[in-house]
Amino acid sequence: MAEVNGGEVIVKCLLKEGVKRIFGITDAGYHPVMGAAVANDIRWVGPRHEAAAVHMAEGVFKTTGEIPVVMAGYGPGTANMVSGLICAREEGVPVVAISSQVRSPIAYPFTSGVFQGMNQYDIMKPVCKWNAVVHQWNRIPEIIQRAFREALTGRPGPVHVDIPYDLIYERSDDSELRYLEPYQYRPLLMEPPDAQVEKAAKLISDAKNPLLIAGTGVLNSRGWDEFRELVELLNCPATTTMAARSAFSSDHPNCLFGLGNGALSARQEADVILAVGTRLGNLDLPYDPYFGHPDEQKLIQVDIDPRNVGINRPVSLGIVADARATLRALLNKLKELGVKPASGHQLKKYKDIEAEQFAVLEQAPRDYQGDKIHPATSVETAARVFGPEAINVGDGGNTSLFNALYTRFINPRTSLGIFEFGHLGTGIPCAIGAKLANPEKEVYVITGDGAAGFNFMEMETAAREKAKITVIVHAEEHWCMEEIEQLAFFEGDASKVIACRQYPVRWDKMAEAMGCHGEYVEKPEELVAAFERAKNHELPAVVCVKTDFYANLVPPIADRFMEVYEGPAPQQAQTA
Repeated sequence: MAEVNGGEVIVKCLLKEGVKRIFGITDAGYHPVMGAAVANDIRWVGPRHEAAAVHMAEGVFKTTGEIPVVMAGYGPGTANMVSGLICAREEGVPVVAISSQVRSPIAYPFTSGVFQGMNQYDIMKPVCKWNAVVHQWNRIPEIIQRAFREALTGRPGPVHVDIPYDLIYERSDDSELRYLEPYQYRPLLMEPPDAQVEKAAKLISDAKNPLLIAGTGVLNSRGWDEFRELVELLNCPATTTMAARSAFSSDHPNCLFGLGNGALSARQEADVILAVGTRLGNLDLPYDPYFGHPDEQKLIQVDIDPRNVGINRPVSLGIVADARATLRALLNKLKELGVKPASGHQLKKYKDIEAEQFAVLEQAPRDYQGDKIHPATSVETAARVFGPEAINVGDGGNTSLFNALYTRFINPRTSLGIFEFGHLGTGIPCAIGAKLANPEKEVYVITGDGAAGFNFMEMETAAREKAKITVIVHAEEHWCMEEIEQLAFFEGDASKVIACRQYPVRWDKMAEAMGCHGEYVEKPEELVAAFERAKNHELPAVVCVKTDFYANLVPPIADRFMEVYEGPAPQQAQTA
């Protein structure tokens, strides 16, 4: 008989799922887990804050598809995870969060005045897809396996398991416990029904002006090659959601930028739209003015979660299945039907519309006459220096819009950001997770200085963990997105603006104090050299870029972005 502790039981379950890293601040509540993890070559990464641990986990999943695990001690540690897990829920990231709990005899129900004790189950219930409390040592495998099943079934999302620390330390014989393989307790692939594939293929083959839209389901399922092949088979226009920018190369001749005028015209005029792996959410403007009339425009929506089908637009056909499997089945069926590429005349029309808009965007930083740096110039320069293989992480308000507009994404899983929830401060920890999971790739962050302040202490984590990232902070010393809204509210009276000005911060000096490399840039001609030094330095690096407040105040698509908050503006949509 071999006795093991509860921590070792947990780790045995994680090994079955191929877990390579656990993110969590060291805590006596789960020392047995830490010991067993390290002994089994699972890397333990200690952040400065538990929310940052979840953002690091997000960086792992979005760049590799690996299932990340985070841990927190009971009480304050678990409470700190909440904002990170909400982001994971909205972003569709299957984080498995495990928290310790006060000892079993005084938990559920809790005795009065228990130190650091709280009902973590009820706190996490509205935050996660699913959560549970382990009350018996021999149920640890069952509940951990259920957690993975729930995290990955349907739309991915975070789950939470609460385990009293006495169960984590408890030792017993595990010979009767069942450590199942993943295929034994959860579906690994959901194939589309043949009849629905046939119907979808018929709709697409009969279409005169089809449009394809890729969502994050294409990335999660590794279906980007199949998506591209389908686009090329049809020679039709294609676009992506904002969260799935890297699912289809920006340089592909059939690609249209999702919020650009070309893509919006294509969405209005398409007779058949195939939307794969997307809810067509709010950020992607699922409003009537941006689509054709549902009685005339046929929408085929493919999603892994039935709750997402037809939720934001009425559909002609809904397919609940894996994105990649569905794309592969459609390719095969369309080839059977003898479908040939279209002439491309409609595509050329939309590309011309887009080119006209982009020419104006590209000219804006060229025409800049200020004495600082235009944010678009910084973004464009960084993209050139770090190259298309690099992982780009966007963070901030207006800064993230400039990053989205002026960065082209060529390779899958290279565009990261909080596109569903808009939570500031996720960029630095997310980049750390991405770098740890992809040590061979360059990882860089474009962030506003407001967003940088949330988790800047994680640069110490980057230095300690040797996560060689580069953080480019646009330092204009204002909450710009908030300031422009206040100026509108106060009818342009700048004297009434409240709490938008920030104190000048030398982010490079702060980085140096934490063992990182620092660069400071005031002139555009200094950018290339500073970025190259940061990229080539052996240490994690921060580049403090003095961007222009006025240039950053109103990004080129700010009016369209405001429709996410305010609803559609029909007169703008009709002229798009």
